[in-house]
Amino acid sequence: MTMSKLTLTAPKKIIAMAEEQARRENTSISAMFVNFIKSKNRIWAEQRAHREIAPITKSLTGIVKLPEDFDERDFMTDILSEKHGLRK
Repeated sequence: MTMSKLTLTAPKKIIAMAEEQARRENTSISAMFVNFIKSKNRIWAEQRAHREIAPITKSLTGIVKLPEDFDERDFMTDILSEKHGLRK
């Protein structure tokens, strides 16, 4: 992989913490930064994958037409209250 130079600015205390962490892990601050970005990107991709709508859900979109004044919260409250034997 071709490497490029990047200059970061941080408080002296944070730089000292990064240097100490790199020493403990027997690595460089640059390598720690690369690993951090890769990790953040992997987490973001996993979260994005969970947010995507499944094909079956996409195929069902638009089948039901709800009234303009439909309140999903009230509907779910009623359904869950009935399911668990509770009264509003």
